[in-house]
Amino acid sequence: MTDLWVRGGTVVTARRTFPGDVLVRDGRIAAVVERTSGGAPFSPSGDVRVLDASGLYVLPGLVDVHVHFREPGLTHKEDFSTGTAAAACGGVTTVLEMPNTDPPVSRPAILDAKAARLAGRAYVDYGLYAVIDESNYAELPGLAAAGAIAFKLFLGPTTGDIRAPGWGRLMEVFETVARLGLPLVVHAEDRDVIEYWQARVAQEAAGGDAQDVPGQASAGPAGAAGVDYRRFLATRPRFGEVAATQTVCLLAGFSGARVHIAHVSIAQSVDIIREAKDRGAPVTAETCPPYLLMTAEDCERLGPVAKILPPIRDAADRDRLWQGLAENTLDIIATDHAPHLSEEKEGKPWLTAPGGMIGVETLLPALLTEASRGRLSLNQLVRWTSTRPAEIFGLAPRKGDIRPGADGDLVLVDPGARWTVRAEDLHSKSKASPLLGTELVGRVVHTVLRGQVVVEDGRLVSGPLGERLLPSDPGGQGKE
Repeated sequence: MTDLWVRGGTVVTARRTFPGDVLVRDGRIAAVVERTSGGAPFSPSGDVRVLDASGLYVLPGLVDVHVHFREPGLTHKEDFSTGTAAAACGGVTTVLEMPNTDPPVSRPAILDAKAARLAGRAYVDYGLYAVIDESNYAELPGLAAAGAIAFKLFLGPTTGDIRAPGWGRLMEVFETVARLGLPLVVHAEDRDVIEYWQARVAQEAAGGDAQDVPGQASAGPAGAAGVDYRRFLATRPRFGEVAATQTVCLLAGFSGARVHIAHVSIAQSVDIIREAKDRGAPVTAETCPPYLLMTAEDCERLGPVAKILPPIRDAADRDRLWQGLAENTLDIIATDHAPHLSEEKEGKPWLTAPGGMIGVETLLPALLTEASRGRLSLNQLVRWTSTRPAEIFGLAPRKGDIRPGADGDLVLVDPGARWTVRAEDLHSKSKASPLLGTELVGRVVHTVLRGQVVVEDGRLVSGPLGERLLPSDPGGQGKE
């Protein structure tokens, strides 16, 4: 394999930013050399390909721990090839794929079949989740042995309508996951709360007045879109997320399971997680770009393309999420890339349109745009999207950093490039993005996976080189 020398760029890690060159040999970073004024230039010998990074930032490839690539069973929305191509073009070099496919990944044989189906089709490295449902408790050890990268527990309704075990059994489930040693990712909304309010709001929508919708006095304008969005918000009351988050944090503390709370969306949840961490509970958490970049007013303007679960709420929630990241209460930013076709969303009522939007290709440019506005530093960007995700999910020290011995996963970005998001430029089958028509600042130029250039000058230039990641080795270094 030809060595790769990334020369002339500015290296950005979670800790520091410096002018530096990176040499990748046999898929791993062999040297990181800081350039100094007046110092002798670094010049590797042998068969070397030079990738000019002049004027570019060199970041570790992003690690997105929350994607839905819809295969098998829902491939009209996305498939593993299109999803991982979108990831590569967005500078994401590792993805962890969710299990609520058709069939759900609830038994070892299903996980094995899914792994066989996906082999040789990914443009980035990947791990596969297994699901915990109301009837597969006995399958959990077998799923761990079959190479599940983590478990996912859906406490609220979601695509596939996978029902969790009842609250009475969850302590047993958490204790078992703790013994197996894998992360447990939780969608923390209470199903009973949601199903009650879905039924009540549907009844009010059919025959009531907009003023009958409970708890939404200040939710937005009085027009039809505002009323429809207020009704949707009423089906997912804050109490549902608060109650589930509180219970999950308590279960983590009692059981010792490494719990990761997905897509935190409201200020109250941040406060609960802060308290749990202060007590020493083994809890980590993520939020997602829509919650950091949008508010309910944006959703009313955009329509159901902006419907996600949990829903987007107020500016005060958005600001508390940013604060939660800055204070290390929230650990990472993941996309919850959840494609639906545009025709499945456009023109549909908020109450019935599917929830989910794409985001894996625009994650990095959207955050670079916020960095250009001073909302976050580039070092924080790397920490929240590369370094901490790799640490939490057992992929460090191999993923998420630019250091000798790590995989040669790099993304080179032009920090000043201005461009407009267009549907025809996106690689996902779905084009349902609220960013369409938005000008962003910062663009992916090259993406490198284990020393091989997969995206060059913004274009996909390689075949599918991605490999499945397994949790079999210390530090998450197992690979198929």
